[in-house]
Amino acid sequence: MSAETLEDRLRELKEILVTKEIIIHNQKKKLNEKDHIIEELRSQLDKYQSVLPLSTAIPTCVVAGPRKVRAQGISAEPQVLGSLHEFSNLRLRKHSKTYQ
Repeated sequence: MSAETLEDRLRELKEILVTKEIIIHNQKKKLNEKDHIIEELRSQLDKYQSVLPLSTAIPTCVVAGPRKVRAQGISAEPQVLGSLHEFSNLRLRKHSKTYQ
């Protein structure tokens, strides 16, 4: 490589580096501004929370109930005694286990 191409390449890299430094500086500035906004909002929130009683404050998390609702179990036995007597008198058909 000739000296000119190396110098050109070095100049390009320096320009890229300067551009990156400018971008980094701008991003840090934006970050500081947003941090300042967050700090102000937290301060206002603390002020409002100190003025409002806890009972009238709007809850931040509303609990809707249990995540799962268990189903009611169904007993296999009859619940009414009359139906128990009906089942005891009922004759079931017998089926042959062999094919004919």
